Amino acid sequence: MNGYELFEAFDRGGVGILRDFFELSPYDVATEGHRLSTAQKYARLARVYFGSCDSPRVQQEAVALAEERRLGIEFLEMVNKHAKKLKARGAAWKLRAELIAYEGSYEEVDEHGKRRVTEEGGDKAKQSGVRVGRAIDGLRTISITDTQRRITDLEKTLDAAAEDDDQPRSEALLEPFWDLIEGTSTGLIKPEYRTVIALGLDNSAKIFSGEGDDVNVGASDGTTMTGAEIVNAAMEGALGEKLYVGLFHPTAGPVNLYEARFASDKLRTLAMTENLVCPWPDCNVPADRCQVHHIDAHKHGGHTKPSNLTMLCKYHNGVNDDGPATPGGKKRGPGKPKCGKPKRGRMHRHRGKVRLRTPGGKLLGNTHDLSSMGAMNLI
Repeated sequence: MNGYELFEAFDRGGVGILRDFFELSPYDVATEGHRLSTAQKYARLARVYFGSCDSPRVQQEAVALAEERRLGIEFLEMVNKHAKKLKARGAAWKLRAELIAYEGSYEEVDEHGKRRVTEEGGDKAKQSGVRVGRAIDGLRTISITDTQRRITDLEKTLDAAAEDDDQPRSEALLEPFWDLIEGTSTGLIKPEYRTVIALGLDNSAKIFSGEGDDVNVGASDGTTMTGAEIVNAAMEGALGEKLYVGLFHPTAGPVNLYEARFASDKLRTLAMTENLVCPWPDCNVPADRCQVHHIDAHKHGGHTKPSNLTMLCKYHNGVNDDGPATPGGKKRGPGKPKCGKPKRGRMHRHRGKVRLRTPGGKLLGNTHDLSSMGAMNLI
């Protein structure tokens, strides 16, 4: 049995592993060379699935189904993460049973669990405030929770004052933050929306007729705006003097006839409207801080036209495999390496939308909330 087969056996045997952990002391497990915290984590999860509960019949049927489906410990942890948020009698086990029976990938079940918890009122809303952590190794951490607009305006102010692009972003924003706190800077900048707002035709009609208070749209700075906020920003001159309109085709993507080596402001704006955040799966970097990326690399003949452009954050723009897909691992040219499978995958436009094509050939989209609010999702 090779390494992957061992992993597969472990990953598919979640119920059997937890059944044994229910009978074991985590301290005995820890003496075998395993971390005590890991043993205690599995012991707690084992008590959930095999201990006493308020819905024993539902528990028994759900555990049997989980074993039949060969679900792993990680999957069962995720199910419990959502279910334990429901406090009404029987509600938690009802949701566990629902998620165990739900057909879909780990990520799809996870998203379904989040939705169900929200529907059942199990999620606690975040509270605004300032939290200061304890001192560790001479350092302390401060975190601020407030409306997305106020925090984003602060972020834009710090970005504008940051000087060293070679520093990690968290370090580059530190001194501008203290300059602002200590009063040595000019204060918060007035936000001007070079940021792109993706707006569908139906919603635009509502907003500009004064009926868009309940309309929620995505912006490329990583936030959302209501129709009322858009109108107020326009009246304050924060949207600038020009209004850009992008034309998108349902399957071809952005439509434009201009072509150049580097993406113009117009082409960049069009790409930002399509992808309000970096489209790489699980990335949350807003398009305002992304780079324009050629889907088919320019050095291999890719054109600078809307359908061949997207926004990628600096990191994913760097790890995207730009090599052409040449059969048989042929060399690209004298002295150049062979073209094989991409190490991390490459961006690809499929049926009009930008997706990551993995080395194994799967097409994956970003599940970030704003990814479903870009222009291609509004047509």
